[in-house]
Amino acid sequence: MLKFNYHSHSTFCDGKNTLEEMVTSAIDKGMKYFGFSAHSPVPFENDFGLQQEEISNYLNETKRLKAKYEDKIKLFTSMEFDYIPTMSEDIRERAIKYQLDYIISSVHLVYSPKGLWFIDGSKQESYDNGLKNCFDGDIKKAVGAFYSQTIEMIQGAKPDIVGHFDKVKMHNKDRFFKEDEPWYRDLVMQTIETMKENDSICEINTRGLYKGRSNDYFPQTNWIKALAKEKVRVTISTDCHKADEVDKLFIECSEHLKECGHKEIWYFDEIWKSTPL
Repeated sequence: MLKFNYHSHSTFCDGKNTLEEMVTSAIDKGMKYFGFSAHSPVPFENDFGLQQEEISNYLNETKRLKAKYEDKIKLFTSMEFDYIPTMSEDIRERAIKYQLDYIISSVHLVYSPKGLWFIDGSKQESYDNGLKNCFDGDIKKAVGAFYSQTIEMIQGAKPDIVGHFDKVKMHNKDRFFKEDEPWYRDLVMQTIETMKENDSICEINTRGLYKGRSNDYFPQTNWIKALAKEKVRVTISTDCHKADEVDKLFIECSEHLKECGHKEIWYFDEIWKSTPL
């Protein structure tokens, strides 16, 4: 099977291994294509994103590794851009400036006039506190803002890959809403329709499952089936933060995609191509 992964993190952001350690692991695991996608810089102090002063070092190191390992694996350079209304710089402009091969864009921080709701990370309390402080505990308003921001990101930035588009579910764990509630399903389907209209590639992200933070992929199985029905292109991402995670659940996810009605998955080799499942 053709193996690839375009969503990875290293010590340049919040990953645990160097770029080169990630590459050698990918080679050892038989991957043919691998993409670097550091969390992009954001305009406030943080400990998860690429720092402005490290951008050149990051880009230079990816170029060095591309040349060093060109006979063993095809490597590509990207960033996972956070989209935050009123705060984010133009994603397309930055991608051109940095000469990136492709673009991933995701929502980790949901904007509200009262602050940013952090829906990611390992701490459920951060999710709960943000819901209370930013949206007065109104889950419909908060989740609506998440999906509205995601749709705005897809329409405005037009990223190649849309990252973990239902990650707002991760810390919910059926406490504040159920994923089969009509209002929630409507938001998801609007997002899927937007991806279809913009010919986006939706990643099927395995990280929540192999880390034990979710009982399903991002997006979950019902939405994977909806993506197949709507003929939205998909790729598989492990969102790896450690070298041993570069291909976590790749094979299992491929099988699951077939079971959900997908006939092909998409990979990047200078241009986007499909390969049968």
